[in-house]
Amino acid sequence: MKLLNRENSNKTTFNSVRIRSSKNASDFQEMYMYLKEHQNIRKSVVLSIILPLYNEEKTIRSILEDLPRNKSIEIIIIDDHSSDNSLNEIRKVDGYGQFKIIHHLANSGYGNAIITGMQYATGDVIVSMDTDGQHSPADIFDLIKPIFDGEADNTIGSRYLGSYHYHLPIATRLGEVLIEKFLHFFFGIKIMNNQNGFRAFDKKLIPLFSKAKFKGYAFCTEQILRAKLSEHRILECPINLYNREYGYSKIILRKLTLNIFACLLIYFLKKFHLNLLKKRKTIKGFLW
Repeated sequence: MKLLNRENSNKTTFNSVRIRSSKNASDFQEMYMYLKEHQNIRKSVVLSIILPLYNEEKTIRSILEDLPRNKSIEIIIIDDHSSDNSLNEIRKVDGYGQFKIIHHLANSGYGNAIITGMQYATGDVIVSMDTDGQHSPADIFDLIKPIFDGEADNTIGSRYLGSYHYHLPIATRLGEVLIEKFLHFFFGIKIMNNQNGFRAFDKKLIPLFSKAKFKGYAFCTEQILRAKLSEHRILECPINLYNREYGYSKIILRKLTLNIFACLLIYFLKKFHLNLLKKRKTIKGFLW
């Protein structure tokens, strides 16, 4: 890889057109004022936004133009070896030289792109969001505020607590319900939109997430499990999810399903091992 840094309702609307409302820079004033309160003399950047990018030439420019831009925020774009005109579209954005643009020399997966972004993040809180146009920058504040306020360490965006403006395939919903039940039954975690890539976390979780074994889309599930087993606080927050206007999903459903259940099995065994160690320590402390 190489770095180029050039200067709350559950209402669901089904339609084929994305109706995301864009925000101008002035519309983020509440968030800017809030972030300013968390700055200090030695550090101005307090929020890092990571954007994993792979062949999204139709959406990346509008996403970057809609994002909050301020000296307290850094925007990190991880180009996972795109073969289209995504990079040219980035150059059309005013002030694009302020972005941190990191290039993977080979396509290495969604999760790996986020892990790379973590290495360059300097903010106290990190946000990751997709570049296919389904996520709204307007929801960033709702994801980061619980972390800055000390109410959570990791927040997960949820279309089911918020809203989604497209027809959700039955297979997708059934898959999420199945994962939700596994997470709840075996790990005590209740998160409905568990594969959503729009999330935020405290910088202290970077070393934890950087050790993830699943570098594709199953990384989303592994993030949750690693945070839970390390006893960090996870909170699901409402967001709005919009219809994808261009391109296609890069997810291979069969591969993702196998990886997710492999991930669940591995971390269930880890949990069993951790519980066994705790019991041994308790017994040892009682005897001695």
